[in-house]
Amino acid sequence: MEEELERLSISELKTELFAFLNFEKGIPLAYVSMFKKPYKTIQTYLNKDRRHIINPLKYLLLSVAAYTLLVNYHKGFQNFKTEANKANEKGFESLKNLFNENLYEKFLMAQDFYLSSINLVYLFAVPVVALITYWFFKKYNYIENLAIHCYMFGTANWTSFLVMLLTFAFDVSGNIMYLLMLFTYSIISYLLKNIYQLKWITALATQLLLLFVFMIIGQLCLIGIFLYFIIFT
Repeated sequence: MEEELERLSISELKTELFAFLNFEKGIPLAYVSMFKKPYKTIQTYLNKDRRHIINPLKYLLLSVAAYTLLVNYHKGFQNFKTEANKANEKGFESLKNLFNENLYEKFLMAQDFYLSSINLVYLFAVPVVALITYWFFKKYNYIENLAIHCYMFGTANWTSFLVMLLTFAFDVSGNIMYLLMLFTYSIISYLLKNIYQLKWITALATQLLLLFVFMIIGQLCLIGIFLYFIIFT
């Protein structure tokens, strides 16, 4: 006779959900460890015990999903988009004159989609920036660099998520998005310095280069989204 399973309960459902997300120790452990001992955390994952910490790709993807879902309902982000549109109003007018009305509207739609899913767009940049740090430092192989960048950008994303969560109920200005950019730059620079054993000036310069690469890829994605709206909508 087959042994019957226990009936489903809220407690059982919570346990299953946390196990699926690896939340009981995975995300909090990885997040805290990346701040406290980033070099040791990476060395443990790469060389000692990969079961001790959440998978880097899972860590990054969950952070992107959580942040993207939250930010689109955040008043600060809505204010940021409004302020960005006002700041670029003159440029939009020249586009409106250059294109017909229909193309102008599609450009605005493309920009809105791009801003709302910018962290998803940046996922495409991770393999590129991993290649750059592989070429520059030769400390880790390419796949190891991919894992490292997943942890670094995942940690930056989770920090942004926490900031947005703590300010969600407040009608903050769009300047909070610039604050998040500064947080991201500082966190990645700190992690680069420790994980790659760099001097501060080298870490800051490297992060500037990576930021430039992100900007180029972001603009290429915006153009691609614009073309999609032109062709398929």
